[in-house]
Amino acid sequence: MRIGIIGIGSFTLELAIRSAEAGYSVTIHNPRGNSLIKDVIGKIGSNVKSGSLDEAAQSELILLFIPKDDLENIIKNLPDMSGKVILHTSGLIFDPQSLLSGIANAMTYKITASLLPEAKVVKLFNPVQINANHRPYQDKGKEEIFFIADHSDSRNCVRSFLKALSYTPMDLSGKLHLNYSQINQKVHFNPFSSSPFKNTLN
Repeated sequence: MRIGIIGIGSFTLELAIRSAEAGYSVTIHNPRGNSLIKDVIGKIGSNVKSGSLDEAAQSELILLFIPKDDLENIIKNLPDMSGKVILHTSGLIFDPQSLLSGIANAMTYKITASLLPEAKVVKLFNPVQINANHRPYQDKGKEEIFFIADHSDSRNCVRSFLKALSYTPMDLSGKLHLNYSQINQKVHFNPFSSSPFKNTLN
């Protein structure tokens, strides 16, 4: 399976490294210029290359890391994305307890889904506990990573992909029931509970 990455950040670079180690062919496109990441890509592996927006978008699975202000402009320049699985990533969620708040206040993946109605957009979150003894990505194979998918086939595809990258995928698809009346409410998230999302407002 070919992996396309559109947009560069520490998380998408980590995903590129893991994808290369797992044997995937990876094409990276940086909307701000591929020359900025040429040296980094050269150090990852021979199965990783930089490419145009169209080349990255031709992959079977697309990782999208685009600032909200640039999102619409980049998406309108994509080729036909019908049936494509698009993993929409964003900044790190530094505390899993605030994960739902992050979802409610950063709904760019819903914007992405509305702009790409024929694609299968999946939201990917990377919660990281930050303390003096922790470094992101240091214990490969132990990190839990959270995702939300609306289609069973994209859910299975993403779960298999994340496992191949030595993550422990945590599927929140059946547990998240957001609507616009909830977006401005304070919530508490416990990923280990059978009812992980608890409204803290009475």
